[in-house]
Amino acid sequence: MNRSAFSLTLALSLAAIPAFAAPKTYHRAPAQMGLPPQAAAALKKLSVPTPPASTPVSAKPRIVLETSKGPITLELNRAAAPLHVRSFVYLVRRGFYNGTRFHRFADLTGSGGNIIQGGDPLSKNAATRQFAGIGGPGYEVPLEISNLKHDAMTIAAARSSNPDSAGSQFYICQAPVHFLDNQYTVFGKVIAGQAAAKKLRQGDYIKTARVTK
Repeated sequence: MNRSAFSLTLALSLAAIPAFAAPKTYHRAPAQMGLPPQAAAALKKLSVPTPPASTPVSAKPRIVLETSKGPITLELNRAAAPLHVRSFVYLVRRGFYNGTRFHRFADLTGSGGNIIQGGDPLSKNAATRQFAGIGGPGYEVPLEISNLKHDAMTIAAARSSNPDSAGSQFYICQAPVHFLDNQYTVFGKVIAGQAAAKKLRQGDYIKTARVTK
C-alpha cells in the first residue's frame, strides 16, 4: 500500500470512531440582556463560585427546610443527579436559600398537578422580589435525566427553555406531574413534613436550610 492510500485508510478509520462528548459540568450563567438595572446589580452581588468538585456529599444527603408552613425534610439522590445534588448541598451550606420565598404556585395539569417553586435569591429582598423567577447563583447546572419520575413529593430543578440552564431554583411536586418526566432533573424527594410541603403557596418562605446528613 502506498503512502497516499495508507493515509486515506487511516483518515477513514479515525472518522469512523465515535466522538466522545466532554462530560457535562457547571458553567457560568450567560449575561441576561434587558434586565432592569436593579435586578442585574442584585444578581451580580448574589453570584457565587461554581461548586468545587471536592464538595463533600453523601450518597443520599438530607436537608431540612424550616419553612413558614413548618419543617420539611428532603432526601437527595446523588446517583441520579450528581451535579444537581452537589450544587444544592453546596448552596445550602452557604446559607443561599435562607430567607428565599416561594414565588410560583401552579396547577400544571389542570386537575391538581400542583408545583410550588422557590430558590430564587431575588425573592429575599422586597426591592427585588418582583423579579423572582429570573435569578440564580451565577452558574448553571446541565440537565441530568434518570429513572426518577415527577411523583408526588419529588423535588426537581427549574430551568429556562435551555435544558442545561438550571441554577438554584427548584420545585416540589405536590401531586404527580408526569408529563415533565425526562425533561427536567428530578434529584430528590420529601421524606418528612409532607403536610407542610402540600400547604406551601406563593409568598411562603424558607427561614433556614441545613444539611443534616
